[in-house]
Amino acid sequence: MSAQELSPATGLGVEAGRNQARSLVRLGVVKEVQDVRRNRRRNSKLYMAAEFAPSDEVSGGVWYHDGIVDKHAVVAARRRCLAQVRRHGGAATAEMIHAGVGRDEPGAGYDMGRVEDILRTMVLDRSLEEVTSTGEGEFAAVASGAMCYREPGKKQPEGMMEGIPCGVCPMIDDCSPEGVISPSTCVYYQKWLHMDF
Repeated sequence: MSAQELSPATGLGVEAGRNQARSLVRLGVVKEVQDVRRNRRRNSKLYMAAEFAPSDEVSGGVWYHDGIVDKHAVVAARRRCLAQVRRHGGAATAEMIHAGVGRDEPGAGYDMGRVEDILRTMVLDRSLEEVTSTGEGEFAAVASGAMCYREPGKKQPEGMMEGIPCGVCPMIDDCSPEGVISPSTCVYYQKWLHMDF
């Protein structure tokens, strides 16, 4: 719970609630956790019982440290994934990419979930395409019908929805103006709005 939420819950003023929370932190009863969902706000810390670990939704998961995205780790992971796609002749499944990264750099410690996170962002950024393998040509290393990733090639004329990030977003069915996933909280949509065409 945030310092602002403490006030109505305890009947104390905001500053008194903040002081009490700090006292509890010093005693080791509660701890402060940086909330990445509120990173644009000044007071983005939550208080929680010391014995609990914050969820990935609050802490940002493996790609965040102290509430700040670890850009170097993300860039390195993207580079490793792209190298694996190229190594497999231009197309590879998530499993092939994961196995290749684990074989080439065992110290990197990427589990399948981390690789899938990076691949998802690369698809949304259009650094990679998610396609179904035909088993021929650049897909020779991938079984026919398997979902795989490749670098974008020559583009066919795009439809209206493909011109915006929403057209390729896997979360579009869960997106709504009032929802947790919405155009106002989507970093890809916001980035697209500010592009110069």
